[in-house]
Amino acid sequence: MRLSRSLLIFAVWLTGWSMSPALMAQEENTEEAADKTAAIIASLNWVEGPRTVNVGPMATFNVPKGYRFLNAADTRIFLEDVTQNPTSGEEYFFGPDSGNWWATFEYSDTGHVKDDEKIDADALIKSIREDQDASNKERAKNGWPELLNMGWKQAPFYDPETRRLEWALSFTSSLDQQEGINYETRLLGRLGVTSATLVVAPEELAAALPEFKKVVNGYQFVGGQRYSEFKEGDKVAEYGLAALIAGGAAAALLKSGLLVKYWKLLVIGALAAFAALGKFFSRIFRRKKPE
Repeated sequence: MRLSRSLLIFAVWLTGWSMSPALMAQEENTEEAADKTAAIIASLNWVEGPRTVNVGPMATFNVPKGYRFLNAADTRIFLEDVTQNPTSGEEYFFGPDSGNWWATFEYSDTGHVKDDEKIDADALIKSIREDQDASNKERAKNGWPELLNMGWKQAPFYDPETRRLEWALSFTSSLDQQEGINYETRLLGRLGVTSATLVVAPEELAAALPEFKKVVNGYQFVGGQRYSEFKEGDKVAEYGLAALIAGGAAAALLKSGLLVKYWKLLVIGALAAFAALGKFFSRIFRRKKPE
């Protein structure tokens, strides 16, 4: 498989291999790096839709036709080796074959989150910006670009009918100053919360968002785990909707000294060049059209 030089250079940045100006001039090295990235993507155990899969023990997901899904083990490889993101090892990848956008599900055993709290968007973004330094220090340890200029692309909104909390954050990468966007959805269950994180280039958000929301409808908590099935005596979270956004809940989910849940809100999807990633997917998953 041979890819264009611009795509090859992007692939090396995407996978974290450092490139000096001299190295960038060496076509064979960049081709080797791109081939390695493509090989990682192709080696994963992709589940093709239409198919219903288990997303951990708490939920199922209807993978539509034209979409793909990864189990937790393969999602970890994708996040760490392809996109340079910290991972808890409990995420599940899903997205269209085109690679125009992708997303993850992740369930957190937070306890029952009460949904009667008012959300102060201005106070929340201030808190997120103040905590950004800690996140960037962790990224620096891994040699990853800092994420800057955090702001709302869409202010938080909670729908009590669907038990969904949604918001979108925009940021820029210190590497190239390109804008990135994380569209976040929280699906409230009886004993915990599922994060559905959309990763998409800013110019593709308007087109991808309706598609993402429709696909997320295929995620369902199993019987006995729905929000409405809360019972007296169930574990209740010590925080509400605002903490789910600001990352305050992460303190209760500390793993190996890493506030995984919060940092993912800041770092997952720091990929602006989605056209290139889409080419990777389309080349690897290309099928013959029926005659």
